[in-house]
Amino acid sequence: MNSSKKILNQQKQDKDKKKSSSVSVPDKKAGTGGLFAGRDVKPIILSVLCVVVVLVLCIGVGIQQFKPKVVVTIGDKKLTMNDMMFPIYEVERAYLPYNEVYESYYGTSVWDAAYQGTAVSASGVSNSVGLKQEVIDNEVQYEILYEKAVKEKYTLSEDDKKEAEEQAEAALKGLSWGQKLQLNISKRKLVDRFEKRALANKYREDRQEELNKGVDEKEAVKDISEKEYRQYDVQYYYASLKKQDDDGNQVDRTDAEKKELREKFKNIEKDAKDGKDFKKLISDKETDIILDDDTNFTEQGGFPYLSADNLKKVKKMKNGSISEAFLDDKTGYYVIMKMINNNSDEAYKTACDNAIKTAQDEAYKNWYEKEQEAYKIEINSDIWSDVSIGTVTTDIVTLEDLQEMMEDSSGAEGSSEE
Repeated sequence: MNSSKKILNQQKQDKDKKKSSSVSVPDKKAGTGGLFAGRDVKPIILSVLCVVVVLVLCIGVGIQQFKPKVVVTIGDKKLTMNDMMFPIYEVERAYLPYNEVYESYYGTSVWDAAYQGTAVSASGVSNSVGLKQEVIDNEVQYEILYEKAVKEKYTLSEDDKKEAEEQAEAALKGLSWGQKLQLNISKRKLVDRFEKRALANKYREDRQEELNKGVDEKEAVKDISEKEYRQYDVQYYYASLKKQDDDGNQVDRTDAEKKELREKFKNIEKDAKDGKDFKKLISDKETDIILDDDTNFTEQGGFPYLSADNLKKVKKMKNGSISEAFLDDKTGYYVIMKMINNNSDEAYKTACDNAIKTAQDEAYKNWYEKEQEAYKIEINSDIWSDVSIGTVTTDIVTLEDLQEMMEDSSGAEGSSEE
């Protein structure tokens, strides 16, 4: 500031001394000191103005470009791609760890595998397509149920709110600032989301409970045969008549190897019938013979390692008895079995429970479809059609990131237990 004042005073003195100053026009140059010393100010100002204009234009274009685009409208509520990022991330995070297994064993990605989820309208498609339908269906349903819950004055308890906060913290754990930004999530946003889900779920549970009262359970289970679902609980040793060669291919065992297996199974049969512990009839070093000490099969399901004739023999076995060593080359396996329970009703009860649950789910589905008709639902296909599950957040949070999160989580749990 002092140097600027000196320059101005000096300029005033020079002006007073020059009589011809009234007719001369000085060059538009800055003084001898300061930021623009010796420079022409006009080009600099123009350059700055240009930069400002470019910045304003870029910001304007950026705002327009990254303005959240509406994916689906449910009544008056609009859900944008920003809203959809976290539910997409939840799905991709759940399936991504299995991708390498699918590619290794099935020669295809988990996203291209056949869809077997809950979206009825997505049958016969890939996981990518089916899971995408699940995401949009779930978000629409949450919105409708949430609005109904609010309208009927549902509220969350303090425990519900605490759980929502814990869910938000767990979802954010291990994510960097940049990842959270790209996923459009923060603790506040996720707490709101999980509280909204909790309220919607609470409303759904109450509706389901009411709807269940109208389900005819006897009608639901009338076609389930107790005889067909009779369950046999067994323990057994088995060995495959194929083995893996050095190249990883399955090849038949040689006659000598089969003969050796037969001798081993005969010894197992003898030891078992002599009263030795059935689960301790092979050494720890045995690699060809495997013990399954907790399995079962049903009357209608059968047992894949036994021929039909041998299976009939097994079904006649008394509880606690040991079978002969079944050395049938046609089945591809050698087997010896112990009967634990030859008349369990577990499979029958499970089948009945599943049938009743299916009827209850159908009752809810019919109720929800009618409620949904009151809402005008529009999906913006221009935006949603470009979404491909398996590619949206997998570059933001990679498999390596997820593995690191799991390792950190396991380490934290281990240290806390200590």
